[in-house]
Amino acid sequence: MGIDIHNLHLLAHAQDLGVRYDRTLAIGRQALFIEDWELEAHRRLRSLPALTEPPAPPGRPRYFEPLMQQWFGGQVVDAVDASPYENARLIHDMNLPWPDSGEASSVRGSYDAVLDFGCLEHVFNFPVAWRNCVDLCRVGGHVFHALPANNLSGHGFYQFSPELFFNLYQRQHGFELRGLWFALKADRLHWWKVANPLAVKRRVNLRNSHEVYMLVLARKLREPGVLPAPQQSDYAQDEWVHGPAANGADGGGRRALVRSLVRFGLIDAMRGARERLRVWRTSGISLPAPDYERVDVHRLVGRARPS
Repeated sequence: MGIDIHNLHLLAHAQDLGVRYDRTLAIGRQALFIEDWELEAHRRLRSLPALTEPPAPPGRPRYFEPLMQQWFGGQVVDAVDASPYENARLIHDMNLPWPDSGEASSVRGSYDAVLDFGCLEHVFNFPVAWRNCVDLCRVGGHVFHALPANNLSGHGFYQFSPELFFNLYQRQHGFELRGLWFALKADRLHWWKVANPLAVKRRVNLRNSHEVYMLVLARKLREPGVLPAPQQSDYAQDEWVHGPAANGADGGGRRALVRSLVRFGLIDAMRGARERLRVWRTSGISLPAPDYERVDVHRLVGRARPS
C-alpha cells in the first residue's frame, strides 16, 4: 500500500477540483513509492515548496504524512490498519464493520478524504471494507481508490472492473463520481478516461498486455443508508434485457460456419489464430477508442491552480 506517481497526480488533480485534505485517512499507512526525481519533477510542475521529511532508517519506507501535510494542507493525517506493525493510529480489520463504540467510533464520518491506494484488493470482505471507507468519509468529502484492474492476477484477492464503481457511486445512492481513469504502470504520463457502460449501453471491456490500475474519485453527497446490491448495468436495464441483443436473433450463418469448421477439424486452429491476432493487436500501450480517452496527465495537473 502506497502512493506512486499516478496516485500523487490523482491527489493533485482532485486538489484542483476543490477537494480538501484537512482531515485525511489512509486505508493502510501509505509509503511513498516515488523516485526522488519524480517527486522533484512534480514539485516543479506544481510550483510547490521543497518537501521536508524526517530521516528514514536504511531499508525502512518513507511515509506519506509529510507529503500530505506540506503539499496538500493536511492537518490531521491518520491511517487505519489491521495490525500495528506500521504504526497506524487506528487499528481495525477492514473485513469487519466499523465499530459503533470505543475510540474508533468517534472518527466515523469525520474525514475530508479517505485514500484507498492499493488496499481493498487485499481485503476478502470487499463490500464491508468499501462501506467502511464511505462511512468514515464526511458528507461533502471524497473517497479515492487506486486498485488493480488488469494483468495483475495474483497481486491480491481481486482485480476490479470500472463497472463496479460506476454502479456503486451513483447519485441516487448519495454519491457523485467525479472521475474514473485507467493508468498503465508502463506509462506515467497518461491516463485513460473510461466510458460508463450505463451511458454507452454496452459492456466496456479491456484486453491488453500491460499492468493497469484504476483510479477513482467520488464525492459523498449524503449519508447513503442501506444500499441495494449492485447489478451489472446490462442485466439491470429493461431495454437491454428485452432488446434485440437478448432475444437470440441473428446467429444462423455464424453457427453454420462453426459447425463446418468443427466437421473439418479446423475450429481449434482458427480459435488459436484469432487469439494470437487479438494479442498482437492489443499489445501496444494505447487503449482503444471510443471506450478509452487518453488524458495528458502533466497538462491536467500542471495548469494554474485556483487561488
